[in-house]
Amino acid sequence: MLPPCYKCFMPSLGPLAKVLLHVLLWIPSAQSPSQAITPVSEVKRIHLKENAVLCFTINSVQPIYPREARLAHTEGMVKLALLIADDGSIADMRAISGDPLLLDSAIKAVSQWRFSITRVVGQAVETEVPLSFTFSIDDPPKPAYLHLTNGRVIRADEVREFTNGIEYNIGHRTHHISANSVADINACARVSVIPLREGDCIPSGGPSFSVRAIPLLPAVKTGHSGRPALR
Repeated sequence: MLPPCYKCFMPSLGPLAKVLLHVLLWIPSAQSPSQAITPVSEVKRIHLKENAVLCFTINSVQPIYPREARLAHTEGMVKLALLIADDGSIADMRAISGDPLLLDSAIKAVSQWRFSITRVVGQAVETEVPLSFTFSIDDPPKPAYLHLTNGRVIRADEVREFTNGIEYNIGHRTHHISANSVADINACARVSVIPLREGDCIPSGGPSFSVRAIPLLPAVKTGHSGRPALR
């Protein structure tokens, strides 16, 4: 469409001038689109295998074995589908399968994870990865190490956990301790790069997809008072 000024000047111009004016006015409009639309680049989605997550995880929290599941001896695998945003945060997480108690624990832990994803210049990237956690209840190790909340470590020949406390043996003596004062029970006394002494373990290189716990037994009565002799 010609601009209004073109029609105003046309009657006063000669035939040749009209042609020249028409060409001059048409060239700029032909070179510039009437509506300039900047294309928006789509978000690129890539897919990773579960083991590859170890290379990109910068913060991981291990799921906790729920006490209710331990008491009911509930075991099994839970599966999640994770979508990692371009900034390394979790954009979306879906529960695929698994016991509700175990799934809830896994979701609470993974929601705190953060990743270091390689960015593509000029391209937004989302990363999709499947995650699976295997929850299993195993017999307590012998010897077992009780890691207390105050930083101490107790070496026990045997250990049993009840809903109202923990019982452990050292030699021929039996001791009782509150479960709230124990942070973890495992076969490692400490983490070391080079194992030197009994109970030393090599540190892991990333998040673990195995969640283990010792059996949780119903409450037991101990002592003359009929209550657990906890200290």
